[in-house]
Amino acid sequence: MIWIPNENTDPAFNLAAEEVILSSLNIKEETLFFYINEPSIIIGRHQNTREEINAEFVGEQRIRIVRRLSGGGAVYHDFGNLCYSFIYPFPDRLTPDFALFTAPIVQALQNLGVPAELSGRNDILVAGAKISGNAYYHNRFGSVCHGTLLFDSDMGMLERALRPKPEKIERKGVRSVRSRVTNLKDYLPDIKDVKELRQAILYSISRTQPDFKEFRLAENDILKIESLAESRYRSDRWNFGKSPKYNYRVCRQFSFGEVDARLWVEDNRIREIRFFGDFFSSEDPDSFSEKLIGIPFESQAIAQVAQQSDIEKLFPGISAFEFADFLTGKRS
Repeated sequence: MIWIPNENTDPAFNLAAEEVILSSLNIKEETLFFYINEPSIIIGRHQNTREEINAEFVGEQRIRIVRRLSGGGAVYHDFGNLCYSFIYPFPDRLTPDFALFTAPIVQALQNLGVPAELSGRNDILVAGAKISGNAYYHNRFGSVCHGTLLFDSDMGMLERALRPKPEKIERKGVRSVRSRVTNLKDYLPDIKDVKELRQAILYSISRTQPDFKEFRLAENDILKIESLAESRYRSDRWNFGKSPKYNYRVCRQFSFGEVDARLWVEDNRIREIRFFGDFFSSEDPDSFSEKLIGIPFESQAIAQVAQQSDIEKLFPGISAFEFADFLTGKRS
């Protein structure tokens, strides 16, 4: 395993660094990359940014908004939050196993005396409260699997900056973000800050790796990262996108996450469609959406397109007919 040191706190730079490390540096080994971001909200790949944030508060506090390439939900980062990334340059591993890639983090926390455990789809919990969320994305070079560790994050800022959807609050019976998350600081009295936590986790992981070594980014690597950060991760078009007009909406929670479909249907044909949500996918939903434009808004026509498109790569675990029933509002 390779470890790449990093002290940059710009979320655009750090997300770009993950992508460049995977896709442009020709590294052939599993890579560990840590980062600590300045106050920011990191939006999931398929989410509607404006619906996930408290825009007035975020603007007043000058909190950065950056969209990542991975699915999952929006998260708040600050200097009390440690981000870790496992980068796998193995194209054949399409869907990472969260239990597998989070195991070194869970084990490191347990070694420090924290009763951490993976729970649900992609969270690490301590005493029933969330201290870590995890996500991944895959491209032709391999996968990036990344997560967060709340050590001493400002829970008041977290709660006010994010805006949970009413249906999510109703579904989970949750009144506030704060009630579902906690910091690690109280469990680790001998660790004074996030950097010490990073060092402790790094030490734990290095002890399990027989060929653990450091790799430093060259000046040219940093230039590549800065270029990508500027063109993608600092772009309003990427970070906010466009909210489409729609006259029909259907939303459902699946085992792989929430899917929120918004369509413009006219003369019983799909004229426009976008998929939002916190789902994970190894395929681009926008490419699939294009195939649905112009077809009749009927289960049979939708199922036929879904079959031809291998829908399970986009939404794992549901068939073409189940997808068609979902999109047309039927309950399977």
